[in-house]
Amino acid sequence: MFKSTKKFVSNNIYVFVGILIGLYVSSLLSDSLEPLCAPQIHEPVLKNEALRNKVVPKVNPPKKTSATPKKSKLVRPRYYSTELGIREKLFVGIFSSEEKVNTQVVPLNKTIGKLVDQIKFFITAQYKLKTKFNLSGLVGFTDTRAKYRPFQVLKYIGDNFAQDYDYYFLAHDYTFINARKLNDIVKKISVSMDVYLGTPITDGSYCNLDAGIILSNTVMKAVRDHLDWCVINAISEDHSENIGRCVHHSIGLTCQKSIQGQTVDTFKLKHFELNQHLLELSKKEEFNEAVTIHPILEGENFFLLNAYFLKQRLENIKKKSDLLSEDLTEVWPPGARPGAKPATRFDVPKQFYFNMTHMFFPDDLTNVKPHTTADLKDIEYIIEEVKLRYRSEHAGKFQFRRLVNGYRTFDLSRGMDYTLDLGFRDLSTGKEVVKRFEVCKPLGKVEFVQVPYVTENSRVTIILPVQESEIELALEFLRGYSSAIMDRKEKSFLMLALLYQAESSNKGTGDVFYAVKNFATRTTNKYKNEDIKIAWVSIRLPTWPTMVKMEEYRVLDFGVADLALKKIGLDSLVLILHVHTNITGDFLNRVRMNTIPNFQIFSAIPFRQYNPKVSQSQGLEINKNNGHFDKEEYRYISFYSKDYVTARKQHQKLLPIVRVDNDIAEILAEEYRSFPGTIFGMFVEFGSELHAMRATELGLKVKYHPPPPHSDRCNLFIASPSQLGRLLLSQQSQIAELQ
Repeated sequence: MFKSTKKFVSNNIYVFVGILIGLYVSSLLSDSLEPLCAPQIHEPVLKNEALRNKVVPKVNPPKKTSATPKKSKLVRPRYYSTELGIREKLFVGIFSSEEKVNTQVVPLNKTIGKLVDQIKFFITAQYKLKTKFNLSGLVGFTDTRAKYRPFQVLKYIGDNFAQDYDYYFLAHDYTFINARKLNDIVKKISVSMDVYLGTPITDGSYCNLDAGIILSNTVMKAVRDHLDWCVINAISEDHSENIGRCVHHSIGLTCQKSIQGQTVDTFKLKHFELNQHLLELSKKEEFNEAVTIHPILEGENFFLLNAYFLKQRLENIKKKSDLLSEDLTEVWPPGARPGAKPATRFDVPKQFYFNMTHMFFPDDLTNVKPHTTADLKDIEYIIEEVKLRYRSEHAGKFQFRRLVNGYRTFDLSRGMDYTLDLGFRDLSTGKEVVKRFEVCKPLGKVEFVQVPYVTENSRVTIILPVQESEIELALEFLRGYSSAIMDRKEKSFLMLALLYQAESSNKGTGDVFYAVKNFATRTTNKYKNEDIKIAWVSIRLPTWPTMVKMEEYRVLDFGVADLALKKIGLDSLVLILHVHTNITGDFLNRVRMNTIPNFQIFSAIPFRQYNPKVSQSQGLEINKNNGHFDKEEYRYISFYSKDYVTARKQHQKLLPIVRVDNDIAEILAEEYRSFPGTIFGMFVEFGSELHAMRATELGLKVKYHPPPPHSDRCNLFIASPSQLGRLLLSQQSQIAELQ
């Protein structure tokens, strides 16, 4: 049997050799085919050495894995841009070499480094780059095989910058880049597009790396996911072809010469003596419109081209400026933009009539109101400027006498518009002449105020005063607080300030606040978390002829805050609320972001519900028919305890500090009964280093409750001003009918 097999093999040896040679030649031919025509094959599962080479400047430490998996907890990013997915616009990557760092890379970095969001230079380096080159942005690879360099660059960008930029521009170190024009191009392309933009190579479907290539974020991520295939099928030493093949396999794109009307125009130099031929080149339109120019083999030529295109850009800006200036000769002040045209008659901004002493109908409830000091100074300043200009145009002819009529309108698009009728005495006839002037006081330059860094991870300590008459309201608040805040595990601590009347019991089941304390204890035990807790502080009110109520004694706000802060500590973020409020977790987040220690307090303007009997609505939705934002409410305020203590020490000369329950009798004395101050007012007057922020708050809603007796705001809680006006008119008509 063995002999027959051996004889069969020896007789057919050439057949077997031919089959093996054929299979080998076939595999070579299939590897050399374009990926545009090659069928998809199953990729072997392996880690390619070309992508595993070491990047010199950056070493990622191994991640520590936990043996026991923990429950996932929502961690808010540090920056708004991270959470909202906001990215920078342009990343520039330059292919270079160690020998050209000083001759090519440094001039290229100086000309465009400050004009793009990020720039990196990719070279080959066998040692630490900082020991030889004093230049940031260098990235060195230890693998010297040029064929795999594009994939190493794409992997580096995909690993480190895939979430940070909208577009990635790749080019060689001998390519001059007009960075300003490149920025203009990427700003006009939609970030939702798949972009592989550049100049196609001759008779090919790939973009030429010499002219520069723009890749969008989506393309970069797709390429990063298919790099193993790209490395295995890299058969060319041409970077342009390797990148093109990889992009086509990853996302199916060929080189785009134009997208949304934008092109990356390039100009190829035929002469290397740029100094001698620049004048001739400047007459060519394709040279002036170029985004990239190559090849540039001398570093000085980068500076020369940068200066040329910068001068060209300045000349274009001057032409546009001169063209716009032609329409500004009749405008005063020069350059003031025209007012915004209202879309409908309901959008026409309101005009306010004034004279030198009063403003007429400043709001729906006021007929006439004296000028504030700031308004009067503003009007005097405007009239003085008009007088000076008119006097310069008509020297010695007219003498200013008085303001006849004045109107002002605030235009959000440009500033305060004034229409003035001024009376002048004609010096030649002695008669008064009335002239009308239209003047705009433009908005000033917007400035950014530097604010200390805060996060949404701070715990909010809520102080909630509860009176004996508000037990049911307190329980309703606690139920809503438990479901809206504690169930979501918001970091908050609720401190109930229980106000006992002088003779009320606080022992056992006879405690007037027994139901409130019982609910707080059960709820706290349910969560067993130090960051989510409900506690209380008992405050005994003094013996008084009548029941002491916070609505009648506003000084109790200071008493409650003074006593509660002793239980809280000096480093806490404190928020003062009321049992009629309804809050959300988003509101607590805004409290955390808007309250800054040693810098800012936050006073939220709540949405107050109208009387449901008048509005015919029982809901608390934000709607003009359900309620209004109460700009007169200053009770709801957040601050840091240390800031309160600092301001309160200065404020005690107006109102004594309450250190124990017995001190409450002192602030309830007759001399403080009508004390007008509020905690917000205290911070404004004595917190000289603190900013006071006021803003409408959608997450803070106040349920309707009758105002206290003798309140000057009694009628404001009925309904809106228009509803109040209709009510008064109907009452007057009924009285007239009876008469």
